[in-house]
Amino acid sequence: MSGNFCDKCGSLLNPATGKCPRCLSGAPVAHFQNAARSSQSIEKHGHELFPYEPRPFQLEIVDCIRDTLDSGKHIIMESGTGTGKTICSLVGTLEHSKPRKKKIIYLTRTVSQSDQVMRELRTISRNNKVTGIAIAGRMKSCLLQKQEEMGDVPPAVMSRICEDRKKRTIAKERGGCPYYADFLAIGELAFTQYCFANLPTVGEFDKFCEKQGACPYEARKAIMPMAEIIAVPYIHLLSEDIRNSLFDRLKIEGGDFTVIVDEAHNLIDAARDQESFHISVSDIDSVLVEIRETGNVYLKNNISIFDLCILLKDIIETAVKELIPPRSNDARLGRRFLEGKLRQELGISGEDLDNLCFAMIDRGEKILEDRVDSGKEPMSYILKLGAALNSWIGSSDSMYLKTVSSDNGGMLCAACLEPSEISKFLLGTGGAVHMSGTLKPLKQYADLLDLTPVSVLKEFPSPFPKTNKLTLYTEDVSAGQREMKDDPSMKLRIEQYIIDICNATDRNTMVFFRSYEMLKSMRYSLESEIDRKLYWEESGHSYKLANAIESFKTHKDGVFFTVMGGKISEGLDFPGQELDIAVIVGIPYPPPSLVSDELKRRYDARYGSGTGWEYISAAPAVRKMQQAIGRLIRTETDKGVAIILDSRASRYREQLDAKPTKDPVKELTDFLGWSRRF
Repeated sequence: MSGNFCDKCGSLLNPATGKCPRCLSGAPVAHFQNAARSSQSIEKHGHELFPYEPRPFQLEIVDCIRDTLDSGKHIIMESGTGTGKTICSLVGTLEHSKPRKKKIIYLTRTVSQSDQVMRELRTISRNNKVTGIAIAGRMKSCLLQKQEEMGDVPPAVMSRICEDRKKRTIAKERGGCPYYADFLAIGELAFTQYCFANLPTVGEFDKFCEKQGACPYEARKAIMPMAEIIAVPYIHLLSEDIRNSLFDRLKIEGGDFTVIVDEAHNLIDAARDQESFHISVSDIDSVLVEIRETGNVYLKNNISIFDLCILLKDIIETAVKELIPPRSNDARLGRRFLEGKLRQELGISGEDLDNLCFAMIDRGEKILEDRVDSGKEPMSYILKLGAALNSWIGSSDSMYLKTVSSDNGGMLCAACLEPSEISKFLLGTGGAVHMSGTLKPLKQYADLLDLTPVSVLKEFPSPFPKTNKLTLYTEDVSAGQREMKDDPSMKLRIEQYIIDICNATDRNTMVFFRSYEMLKSMRYSLESEIDRKLYWEESGHSYKLANAIESFKTHKDGVFFTVMGGKISEGLDFPGQELDIAVIVGIPYPPPSLVSDELKRRYDARYGSGTGWEYISAAPAVRKMQQAIGRLIRTETDKGVAIILDSRASRYREQLDAKPTKDPVKELTDFLGWSRRF
């Protein structure tokens, strides 16, 4: 190669010296979870792709994954902290896929979680070359979007804009994309060689492309078909449109690839959320504004968009007033509620109603095209409402729970109950790895995704010494809503426990609340009485949160207040003295809702009495507590104490490996061997 890249390995040259840092200094520094393997170890244990001296259970996990995939089945596994889920799943799946030349799609909950995948691939590649790439969607990768600050543009709209500007670029017309032009000028080979030589994270690849003035999104699209492993966020397989586009790009079908699902306990809820949607009064108001700007249009049967919107708004507002009972914010709708009201008021058939939706979508697309051509904000609320109304009419009452809510000025909600699309997709694969540190009960996961007949259920315990962790729960306080309402002193006693624990120590402590509401309600008292550096997680402040976490990790003398199920309780590591104590305030049962009630009823009927509560309430709550407690022990030498301030934890003492305490402060200081010096 020439120019900015190394002729030998394809890496980016040091702009100051013109030399390749990779070839001069050897292989890039990798993140080692344990010592690199010697040639003697490889000969002894086999598994040439496994790059470390194996810990207990690791090679067993690799064998189990490979053998299960070889049989065409799914492995559903809970793998404790320290088992190396990422490296074991990669090696086991590669041992199955490489001989068959099958691609591996590695699903992560977030883009950032793919960083660990790429780091492990680098380590594997030190001795056995593998190729991979971490994918970010157009919305996160588009340099033009960042430049023009189009943060609120829906993905489908952004896709249309992108395709239009690419066509203009190729035709050398005004309004093209300069980043796409530079990508075409440089050529995909340069980006492919850089990617496969360095196996960069999403952020590293974006920076590389930005330095070249080229589009990261288009570069990734060009590289994907050549990569063995593609790491993508859940949405790439949960969304049918995105999934089909991905498969077209990769030129694969069901039997041509293997799936790894990381943090699999999130998959079912993510699938439900992906297939759920709503129609709100605020959406309709936005359409009315757009009509004033673009003009009213008659659709079919002499019905205008304006008339249809006014009727929709009236139906929703009337339903809020008449159907929602006192002290509630939602109510269940009857079968075909909206369709029946629209047909009755408009005097049209079901076919006519379908045609109205299609005509509305067509009008929205025309408005969108006109706005793109004139350089205006690429948005059409008419298109958005038409698509939502069409989805509502076409959705099955058996697959969705349809409700009316008073939120957002009034809204109709279609909540997906059965994530059928993801189930169908998974069953169509030749096998998959579903893994998490907190996935029990495993049968629940298999049941809800209809994988029971084709799945192997496995549990692998943590290799770390159990004596390094102490989990306690108090018997004299409970943070449940009912218990705190019945006993006004309960809140004060819980606050005093938190204050005493924090003031007794000088090591990093995290306090996990069951909800943001509880966190906010206790903040004033805790800020007033705790003599430590305090950090607070606040919803919607990602930048501030990242800075706070970094400060907390660095100084190692603070208290971080957050919530179970939040950004901190899952997916972040706090090894060594970055975290020594976790305080759990309350059992994080999901709040009651019409959706949860319906799911409990269905599961009781389908899987047996009591399973509804277990599947929908108990199991998710235990997982959230386990995730929070799991932040404590991330290496063999870590020690930590978890204290659950809720007597109801006794129900789950076995799952949590917890014991009761009357004096958590004393047991804490005795176990860790220190106390705060004033």
